[in-house]
Amino acid sequence: MTTKHARYARTLGHTATVTPDRAAHHIHHLRRNGMRDQHIAAAAHVSAPTIYRIARHHGPITRAVEQRILEVTAPAGSDTAGCTATLPAAGTCRRLRALVVQGYPPAIIAVRLGMPRGQVHDLLHARYGRVAVHVAVRVGQLYLEWWDRQAEQHVTAAAAAKARTLAASYGWSPAAAWDHIDDPSAQPDLGGTVSRVQAVVEDTAELVLEGLSREGIAVRLGIQWDAVRQAHRRAGVPLPVMYD
Repeated sequence: MTTKHARYARTLGHTATVTPDRAAHHIHHLRRNGMRDQHIAAAAHVSAPTIYRIARHHGPITRAVEQRILEVTAPAGSDTAGCTATLPAAGTCRRLRALVVQGYPPAIIAVRLGMPRGQVHDLLHARYGRVAVHVAVRVGQLYLEWWDRQAEQHVTAAAAAKARTLAASYGWSPAAAWDHIDDPSAQPDLGGTVSRVQAVVEDTAELVLEGLSREGIAVRLGIQWDAVRQAHRRAGVPLPVMYD
C-alpha cells in the first residue's frame, strides 16, 4: 500500500516530499497558456486550493503530486481555456472498464456520456495514450454516479449479463481492485492480505498528506466519499483532519 511504500522509502533515507518550485513553475506555464486552476486540478487529480498553494510556494509537496502536475500538458492555444489540455488515459480507461464489469453496456455508457460509440470503444481498449481533460472529467463524473449501483437499475438483466460477460472475456478489473486508479503503473489488486477497508483507511491518510480534498480523495480511490467514511467506521479509525 501507499503508506507502506512511504515508510519503506523513509527507512532508506528517501524523502517523500520536495519543494514546490518545479510544480509551481509548471503551473504558471499552464496558466500562461490559457489553463485555469480548475482545469489543472482536474488533470492532476488534486484540489484547486492545492494548485493555488503550490503556485504560491506554500510548503513542501509529495513527489506524487509534483509528478502529476508536471505531466499536465499545456493546451494548443490560449483561447481554448484549457479545453484541449490532456492527461494520461489510464484512469479513464479503467473507470470505463469498471462500469462494464458492473454490467453497463458500452453503448449505454456512450449514450449517457454523449460520446460516439467508437470513441468509448477506443477508450475501453486503451487506444489512446492521453485523453482530453473534459473527457476524463465526464467519465469520472459518470463513474462516481454508477460504480456502486446495480446496472439493472438502468438496463435489462440480459444486457447487464452480456456486459459482464464481455468484461470477463477481456479480464477487466472492477472498481474495488484499484487503489490508485489514475496511476498508469498501478496494478489491480484482486485480493491480498490487506483488506479493502484497511487499504482505504491507509490510502486516505496518505492522500490527505498530499493535500487532496474529499472529492479528490474519492476520485483517486475510485469510490464515493460516503464509502470512505464507512471504511473508517468499520476500521474504528477517525477520519484524518483536512485543510481544504
